[in-house]
Amino acid sequence: MLTIIAFIFVFSILIFFHELGHFIAAKVSGVKVYKFAFGFGPRILGFTKNQTEYLICLIPLGGYVKMAGEMGQEDVKKISEEEVPEKQRFDKKTVGIRALIVALGPFMNIATAVVIFSLIFFINGIPVVNNFVSTVVENGPAEQAGILSGDKIIAIDSIKMEDPNKIANIINESSGEELQITLDREGEVIDVFIIPKYDDDYKKGLIGITFEVTIERINIFSAFYKGLIATGNIIKLIFSNTIEMVTGKVPLEIAGPLGIAQMTGEVAKLGFLNLLYFTAILSIFIGLFNLLPIPILDGGHLLILVIEKLRGKPLEPEKINFMYLIGISLMVIIFVIATYKDILRVFVK
Repeated sequence: MLTIIAFIFVFSILIFFHELGHFIAAKVSGVKVYKFAFGFGPRILGFTKNQTEYLICLIPLGGYVKMAGEMGQEDVKKISEEEVPEKQRFDKKTVGIRALIVALGPFMNIATAVVIFSLIFFINGIPVVNNFVSTVVENGPAEQAGILSGDKIIAIDSIKMEDPNKIANIINESSGEELQITLDREGEVIDVFIIPKYDDDYKKGLIGITFEVTIERINIFSAFYKGLIATGNIIKLIFSNTIEMVTGKVPLEIAGPLGIAQMTGEVAKLGFLNLLYFTAILSIFIGLFNLLPIPILDGGHLLILVIEKLRGKPLEPEKINFMYLIGISLMVIIFVIATYKDILRVFVK
């Protein structure tokens, strides 16, 4: 039950804000929006304002937007052709405006991640590493040299050190070389000599210590900045991992609905903030995935608009339908591979 509730919660957020991006861009651009719905299926609640019907539907998995002149909305095309002025039709807007409406959905997913990260950092604070020794690995170089938990590293080779990252970098790069480490032990200054040992797993020199981590509270502006940085780092990580999978450096790992549902349930057990963090990461994935140039995805629609701009005229409907057929086929292949991976991951021990 927890998995189901968490899955609905996460995907409702992801798809709702994706559609909200399309909706906002359409409204700002003057496109007539017939419906903006949260969920699918039978209507539960709703009202109409400024000729737009706002709905809450029975199945709370995302939402949708219906616009005048939108491709694929054949049920409203006839009405729009007769009753809606050209300036309010999606298909009569410039390529740039249509591209904005299409692109704002995926970019809203990325913006949602920034907001979620910012809230997490503002509410929970951020971890800050200092140069106090937290733990000492048994029989490691640090223990053998006499370093104790609670010691503060203040210098290496007589050079004052305050940044724990700089301390770690010097140790990591000094495998096999003796270092003079100066400690502050409850006000007493102590010098120890230590040789970092190269670790095959981490590919760097280590002495067998961890630094103390504290939680620092930050204001909303700093939290927003941290949210931007976190989102940017995850985007970089996604790109680098994708390149490694494409080039065969790492195995292909993708998850479908089953795998995502399982991961969502596992994360939900760790607490609400962890679920929010997972939602932010997944929102970035959804946003970037939708920007892929695959017809039926937003990126595919953007590709069609680019082709239209280069040709100076729209693509013929039969060509667009053929591209959509290719897009659907690709999505089916991706879904089958992802589901197969999910089955192996979930059911095969």
